[in-house]
Amino acid sequence: MSSIFGKCNLNNKPVDNNEVVAAIRALNHWNADETGVAIDGHVALGNLLLWNTPESKYEKMPFSNPNTGNIITADARIDNRDEILQKLGRNNPEGRKLPDSQLILLLYNAYGANCINHLIGDFAFAIWDPREGRLFCARDHMGVKPFFYYNDTSFFAFASEKKGLLCLPGLDKTIDLPFLYNQAFQPVVQGAETTLYKNIRRLEPAHTLVFYPRDRKLNLQQYWTLDADTELTLPDKNDYYEGLRHHLETAVKCRLSSAYPVGAELSGGLDSSAITGIASALLRKDGNNIITFSNVEDPADKEKADIPGQSEREFAEAVIKFNGITDYQYVIKDIWKDTLEEVDHSLNQNDGLEMWTLPWQMPIKKAAQHRQVRTLLSGFPGDEMVTYRGQFFFLDYLDNGEYLRYFRSHSEREFNKWKPFIPPRLEFWMHKLKNLLSVNDDACKFANDLINVPVKYWLMRNDMVWKDPTYLERFKSHRHYQKYRLLKPKCPLRMEAESRFGLYYRLESRFPMADIRLTQFYLSMPNSIKSEGAISRSAYRTAVKQYLPEKVLLRDNKLGNMAPFRTTPTAVKARQNTLYELLNIKEGMAESKKIVLSQHPNYKYTQMQFLELLRWFSGGFENL
Repeated sequence: MSSIFGKCNLNNKPVDNNEVVAAIRALNHWNADETGVAIDGHVALGNLLLWNTPESKYEKMPFSNPNTGNIITADARIDNRDEILQKLGRNNPEGRKLPDSQLILLLYNAYGANCINHLIGDFAFAIWDPREGRLFCARDHMGVKPFFYYNDTSFFAFASEKKGLLCLPGLDKTIDLPFLYNQAFQPVVQGAETTLYKNIRRLEPAHTLVFYPRDRKLNLQQYWTLDADTELTLPDKNDYYEGLRHHLETAVKCRLSSAYPVGAELSGGLDSSAITGIASALLRKDGNNIITFSNVEDPADKEKADIPGQSEREFAEAVIKFNGITDYQYVIKDIWKDTLEEVDHSLNQNDGLEMWTLPWQMPIKKAAQHRQVRTLLSGFPGDEMVTYRGQFFFLDYLDNGEYLRYFRSHSEREFNKWKPFIPPRLEFWMHKLKNLLSVNDDACKFANDLINVPVKYWLMRNDMVWKDPTYLERFKSHRHYQKYRLLKPKCPLRMEAESRFGLYYRLESRFPMADIRLTQFYLSMPNSIKSEGAISRSAYRTAVKQYLPEKVLLRDNKLGNMAPFRTTPTAVKARQNTLYELLNIKEGMAESKKIVLSQHPNYKYTQMQFLELLRWFSGGFENL
């Protein structure tokens, strides 16, 4: 795992070495194992490397090919290494030691921009090609690895974190007001390419970016998406179960590559439990062990979490016992001395406001760091695809023209059956009307009093949803709805956030449930097999039953909380009290007089810190 950055000056102006040093200093908040820089006149590439995979210890980045002059910097874990080595004629002991970055560069030398079609894994990389006079950049299919970029009339730059760009002199830091105001309300919805800064953009998942400094031309292109139209046909029903298990085992196996201890987030749900069981079995064959980390309640704490239900601890314990896991840790306490320290950490890691802050995961990541774990397996985003409960199966009736069956069908979740018949354009204007009618709501009035949100921005709330093509196609069939659940911006943005926050703790989050081979296989399975049986997710349960104790295999709900020590009445009240103290208002007095933060007597923090507190700890303006 790495942090990457680069800068390309226009008009052939040489890159200032002081700017490169500043970028390294800004990005190296996590104490990289090795740093490197390559400067080719008006182009500079940099890398901060975290050793993790066995091959990474041979890695030197940026890496330059002496024959072509091509230079690469990459944050990459390639999962189809054997296949690539075979294609390149390097399937020998020496070739198998090649780092992932050099494999990517060899593919680029062989296939040019089409190299991206031969890669499977999590990656973000940039290749400077002096012969073609272009910078070729790419981001992985699911957007696990972060990639931000900036482009103006004097230079183009990119980095794994926005802090690697914000340190550059002359960069326009204008705030993107729709992003800022949208961030203040629940539910938070942001566009896949947007950030807090108007001119700092994300490279979207499954996209390439090619920049030609001579022509000042930037091209973006999508290279992949899930196929929601093709249904897989196999001879026997058991073939689907075996195929699903094979793809899940493969997805876990390729993510176990590490020269350090491997850990797993174990919640006791179906996703993390199966991944833990598979990983434990595979590691044991090589004489290694998995280390599990579970957020649970403190047995000595007499308070209960504010979400009622049974503890998840008993399910995690059942998985541990069933799989013979001997190394496990229960996390029972938060890691922050107070609320403001937590908020500051979030804002520092996100370089301002971002959709995901993941406070419940930081105690686990810190615990994993203490155990020298550099690979942490996650069960996300299982619920979005492979273990999706599949409520809207009746959309297939609509797709087949069976309107009577469609309207007579039932689901365990309510669904407006007329919604698929509303044209997207009309739906968009209905959304705008809803925003207009909410202008006089208490939440809107309070927001305007607090941060002076202009009405025009309130009316733009959530507009970016309609830019997502998978959203517009979601009602075409049940399979299209499943595709939307996995590829909607909210999902990759969370995985990206886990990668960025994980780097702070010197570890790499890996997501077997996001493997594109696994997700495509499941999506292509007949929907009738996915939803058969009296219990939901029956196909998945059948496929992984050898790895799960009956207690977990037969459960059909999630009763506990992701971090129960964060949701006790005392913990919640402490966060709310911090917010009210900073605002100098008493609970229930939010509607009193206009609050101007810059003139507030208790104004100790930036507007963004107030917004983070409001959104994160209080559920947005609606709950104040």
